[in-house]
Amino acid sequence: MKVSVLMITYNHQAYVKKAVQGVLSQKTNFDFELIISNDCSTDNSHEVINQVIQAYDGNVKIKYFNQEQNLGIHKNFRYVHSMANGEYMAICEGDDYWVDDYKLQKQIDFLDGHEEYSLCYTRFKTLNQVTKEFVLDYNAKYFTNKEPSIDFNFQIFQKGWHLGNQTLVFRNRYFDYSVYMRYEYIKDTHVITHLLNNGKGKCLNFVSAVYRIHDKGIYSAQTEYQGYFIGYRTHQEIYLNNKTNRFLKQRHLMSLQNFINVNLKKGYYLRAFCLSFKLFFRSPKFLTLLRNLMRIIKRILRV
Repeated sequence: MKVSVLMITYNHQAYVKKAVQGVLSQKTNFDFELIISNDCSTDNSHEVINQVIQAYDGNVKIKYFNQEQNLGIHKNFRYVHSMANGEYMAICEGDDYWVDDYKLQKQIDFLDGHEEYSLCYTRFKTLNQVTKEFVLDYNAKYFTNKEPSIDFNFQIFQKGWHLGNQTLVFRNRYFDYSVYMRYEYIKDTHVITHLLNNGKGKCLNFVSAVYRIHDKGIYSAQTEYQGYFIGYRTHQEIYLNNKTNRFLKQRHLMSLQNFINVNLKKGYYLRAFCLSFKLFFRSPKFLTLLRNLMRIIKRILRV
C-alpha cells in the first residue's frame, strides 16, 4: 500500500461525512487506504460513517473501527497508526476536511522524488463554525516571494509555525514507534520533532485542507490557561529528550516564559515565582529573573 490515511474521530457527527468524502475523492495513480477509528462517540458518528462507507463506490480500501471504550486522542491515534500498512502516512481528523482532489498525488510526487525529506505539509485554511469565516494559515510570512515551496526545519518550527496536521504526509519508515512510549502526551509537535530528526521537511504552497474551530474540538475548546500549560509541558518534555537541539531549547524557554506570564495574569504568584527560578536554572540570565520577580512583587503589592 502506497499511502495510509489516518482518521480519528469523536462526536463529529456534523463533520465526519465531509472528512471521509474529501479523502475518498482523491485522484491518484497509486493505491491508498483510509483507516477510521471512531473513539466510542456518544452521538450519531457511527451511523454517519457507516452511511458514507456503504454509499461509496470506488477502489479505496476502507478500514473502519468503532471502539467500544474511549481511548482518548493519543491512544486512538496510535491505534490507527498501528493498523496502517502504507509506505506513507497522511492525517485527516474527523472534524477537518480536504479541498484539493490532487492533494495526495502532489505530496507523494514530491516525496518520491526527494528521498532526504521525511515529511511534507501544504497550506490550509481555518473555518470558524460560529462566524463561518475562512482564514488562511499564519504561514504566509514564509512565502513572501510566492515560492512554490519552502523547507520546513527546526529554526522555522522554533520561530512559530502554524501547524496543519490535516495536511501532513510523512514517510513511515522514518518514524520510530518507540516515540509513543517516550512521552507522557503525544501531540503533533512530538511527531514533527521526531520526523525532523530523521529527515528534512517541506511545505508546498497550495491550500489542500480546512481546519475547523468549534466547541467540540479537542484543543479549540480549551481555556487560555490550559493551552499555555499544555504548551509548556509539551515543549519541556520534547527538549528534555532532545537536549542538544538549540532550537528546541529556545522553544521550551519561550513556552516556559509564556506560562509564567499567564500565571501572573491569573494571580498564581507562588507558581509564577517557582517557574521564574526554573527558567533561570535552564537559562541563567539574571536580568530575566529580576524582571520576572519585579513583576510578581508589583502584582502582589497592587492587590
